Amino acid sequence: MGGEERIALPVNWSDGFIVNFNVRADEPWQAPSAAASGWHKDGDWFRHFLDSPEQGLLTIVIWSDIGPQSGGTFVAPDSIAPVARFLRKRPVGYHPAEVRFGDLIGECTEFVEVTGQVGDVFLLHPYMLHAASNNPSGRPRFITNPPVSLREPMCFCRANGDYSPVEGAVLRALGVESLEFQISTDRERVVPERVARQEKMLAEQNVRLSQS
Repeated sequence: MGGEERIALPVNWSDGFIVNFNVRADEPWQAPSAAASGWHKDGDWFRHFLDSPEQGLLTIVIWSDIGPQSGGTFVAPDSIAPVARFLRKRPVGYHPAEVRFGDLIGECTEFVEVTGQVGDVFLLHPYMLHAASNNPSGRPRFITNPPVSLREPMCFCRANGDYSPVEGAVLRALGVESLEFQISTDRERVVPERVARQEKMLAEQNVRLSQS
């Protein structure tokens, strides 16, 4: 990210576990490929621009051992380029409800299944498309993916060339040494539909508890 001084504080890890007990366990395991379902780019809480600071890094924190064919996340390492090209074309950005980044997976050829041990942390480029996988192993999988935000938007025209690895990856993906990029509308935070749904569920649960 270019140094701790560029990281927005505070950095919090919540207890929002993403659990895969036995998703599609009755189906044959499917290796990672463009044919897998559910490819996406994270970020349902902000308008997406090429330089968005809201998600400076995508993290996958492993809370249970994940072996092969055990529900590990699929990632597409070469998806940075198609996502970068897509975002560069639209200085007005994309509201998360109006864009399907997963449709870009057809331009990718590299696919990896995440495996690891408890305590491992994967640090991924925020443009990297990823997807859930089926878990026929009989072993539950626990992960979290807290975002790491930047203090300022990414900059692709630093006078001293002091680009972060994340910024450098975007420039290489676009085939340029630097880039003057200006957004043409305001940045926007969005309240995701899932948050409203979760708040409704919590309120209903509190009512049930108060009546018990």
